[in-house]
Amino acid sequence: MKKIRVRGMQTPDCAATVSKVVSTVNGVENVNVNLATGEVTYGPDACVDMSILKEAVEKAGYEVEE
Repeated sequence: MKKIRVRGMQTPDCAATVSKVVSTVNGVENVNVNLATGEVTYGPDACVDMSILKEAVEKAGYEVEE
């Protein structure tokens, strides 16, 4: 499992949106969003292109911390 930090999530609806967007990225099988910390855990990380994941999250209106 790999973790990224996402900024801009403020409500449970935001977390649900990020979870949905991340789950649509090719190769992602599991997603867990922690609204309090902004951490998004996904996996398996070996099968996921980070640039595609970042683009999907940013398209939804959120920012991936580097």
